[in-house]
Parts: sequence; structure tokens; C-alpha cells
Amino acid sequence: MEAASILAIIILIIAILIMIYYYLQITNNQIYQNIHSQATGISSRVGQEEYFTNITDKMNDFSGKIKDRIQDEEDEEHISKADVISNKIDQFIDEQSEQVIADWDLVTHKDLDSIIEKYDSIEKDLNQYKQDNNNRVETIESRLNDIDKKLEEME
Repeated sequence: MEAASILAIIILIIAILIMIYYYLQITNNQIYQNIHSQATGISSRVGQEEYFTNITDKMNDFSGKIKDRIQDEEDEEHISKADVISNKIDQFIDEQSEQVIADWDLVTHKDLDSIIEKYDSIEKDLNQYKQDNNNRVETIESRLNDIDKKLEEME
């Protein structure tokens, strides 16, 4: 495998772990407490990856270009500089995020909703199975008790 492929796989795994972490945080699951301490270590290691360092450098260069453009232009329409910067950053993120999602086949909200629906369905099926199994056990125990009574009566 190429180094870029390995890095992409590592980043994908980290992204999935982060999504699971936030899902558990939202649902206030007990597992969240253990994962929270582990996630802080992961986030510090992610910042050390070369890919993220390159993205940070590109963002800094991009913000520098935006600042230069804003300084050169007159603000005749009374649009705040923060709005211009915010719009440019939003545009940049939208363009780059779609490319990253497409290149790495990352999970989207639609995919996550589908997974949650499947989880709910499996949970429902499991609960139904448990209930059916408990009913069977009760029936078998009842039959066994009847057999024991009949055996005692025969003796």
C-alpha cells in the first residue's frame, strides 16, 4: 500500500471513532465516560499528522490571501470584514469537504441515519427474541412442573 492510502485509512478510522464518540455523548451512554478519556489522547495525535499540518498551512495561506483582498478593497456596501471572511471560509470548506468525502468515501448524515435505523431494528428484534424466549422457558417450566406433579401422584 502507498503511504497516502495508509494515511487515508487511518484518518477514516479516526473519523469513524469520533462519530461514534459524539453519538455516545449525545445519547448519554455509560460507555461515553471511558471513551472520553481515550479520545483526548487521539485528538492530540491527530494534530501531529502531516496531512493535518498541511491542511493547516493551506488554511493559513488562504486566510492570508483573504486578508490581503479585504485590505485592498473599500467597504462601500458596509459589509463587515467578518462576514466576508466567514463567507470565503464557508465556500472553501464546502468545496474541500465534498472532495474529501468523495475521495475517502466518508460517512454522511444520511449514512449515519441509516445505521441508526438498522441498530434500532436489530435492538427491536433482539428484544422480541428475548420476550419470545422467556415465554418458551415459562411454558417449558410449566410443563415440567406438571410432569413432576403427575410423577408424584403416581408414586
